[in-house]
Amino acid sequence: MHFDQTLKNLLEEASLYGLLAKRYEYSDPQRHIYFYQKHFNAVMKLEQHYMMMESKSNSHQKMKSGNFPMY
Repeated sequence: MHFDQTLKNLLEEASLYGLLAKRYEYSDPQRHIYFYQKHFNAVMKLEQHYMMMESKSNSHQKMKSGNFPMY
């Protein structure tokens, strides 16, 4: 699979916030919640972008192979 720059950036962002959330999990609950919410939002954006890429890839593969959807 080809990873575009947006996907890479979202992966980095989600990972960073996940690590920060884990870092503060027991020492500072407010910071933990703050970074976990950022992590969660980044993961949601990441999933949305990935699904869009998959959808485009699948539709492109269907056209390439001659398997057009029936309507």
